[in-house]
Amino acid sequence: MGAVTQSTLVDSPASTTTARSCRRPTRPSLRKLDYERAFDVLESCDTAGSLPDFKEQMVEALRRHFALQHVSFFAGATFHNVFGDLAPLTEGNTARMLPEYQERWSRHDIFSTPAAMRQLVSGGVSSLSELRARGTLPAAAEAYVRHFLHGTWGMECAAALQLELPGGHTALIGMFDPKADKLGAAELGTLRLLSRQLSAISRSLPVSRPKAALAGLSDRQRQVVELIAKGLSNSDIAETLSLAEDSVKKHVSRILAATGCQSRMELALLARSSR
Repeated sequence: MGAVTQSTLVDSPASTTTARSCRRPTRPSLRKLDYERAFDVLESCDTAGSLPDFKEQMVEALRRHFALQHVSFFAGATFHNVFGDLAPLTEGNTARMLPEYQERWSRHDIFSTPAAMRQLVSGGVSSLSELRARGTLPAAAEAYVRHFLHGTWGMECAAALQLELPGGHTALIGMFDPKADKLGAAELGTLRLLSRQLSAISRSLPVSRPKAALAGLSDRQRQVVELIAKGLSNSDIAETLSLAEDSVKKHVSRILAATGCQSRMELALLARSSR
């Protein structure tokens, strides 16, 4: 993403004027503390080397800087299949909530409703409090809130943050708390401010840690990987690159250790999938 500065979080006068001409819901006035919080979250996530790293750092940043203990990170190829993620990252009680959610409630999630989708697409954030203020929830979504969030788990506050992922995929980060006012206007405004900046980080990341490690190899190591992917033996690689065969063996050992691959075949498959 490059260096993160607090100035990147503030709209320029020109963009503010344009935004006012096609105004979406009014953004609350944010305090210096809110901008500092946003900056701290960005700093926490800007060092991620891969998407798995980003997920962990993002969830931890929300726990630390927003005092949120119950957070989930769902991902999918499209907005609508995000809710069917079979292996989301879960922290706090969301780990215990997951089996019942997947078995019974995922298709009735409040954040899959048209009203929530409009909020998420336009501003990156949707919350239970805002959705209720806008009108009656669909019956199935109301049942999800009343029986699952409130009744079973005592979660009075619920919000979702949408992010863009590599390959056009989508993430929804769920945030829950027993206190109904845990995420007020300032907190939601700060999350909306973060949505675009965090997407700029997440959508450019390698989708796996081995791919991130592959991108960090030296030029010579990447040449060796490309030749392994073509099926060449160590002796063939040595001849092609004008190296001693022992040097090739050392390169291969270091590459396997750096990428976490267990064999040449796994490394070849990884290299082919990264093209």
